[in-house]
Amino acid sequence: MSSPYTRALQTALEIVRFNDIPLKVELGLHEWLPDNTGSRTDTDEQAATAYKLYRQHAGKRTIASPLPYETAAEMKTRVLATLNKYATSYDCIACVTHGEVMRQFGDEKDVDYCGVRVIAVN
Repeated sequence: MSSPYTRALQTALEIVRFNDIPLKVELGLHEWLPDNTGSRTDTDEQAATAYKLYRQHAGKRTIASPLPYETAAEMKTRVLATLNKYATSYDCIACVTHGEVMRQFGDEKDVDYCGVRVIAVN
């Protein structure tokens, strides 16, 4: 499975090409959202501010937050809902997604580009 974002799709396509396996694009595997209202933030500066607040508050959004960014809990719920669709059909799946998404499933603060993380979905 892959996030619909271009950089993830490019990586996923290389994996499927060399392993002759099918690829499914899953919208729920997209990167963290600086604005989870469905509208775009006005500027790159607002997105950067949202990410700074997100990191400063350990993935939480305070009541006083001026920006409606996606929380870590919201992101993890979104990704788990996507993965759970496959939990009864497959013993193992591979997902190509993004660093901030992967950070929700481990203790490491940094995720290397093209890093691998093994998770169990229950």
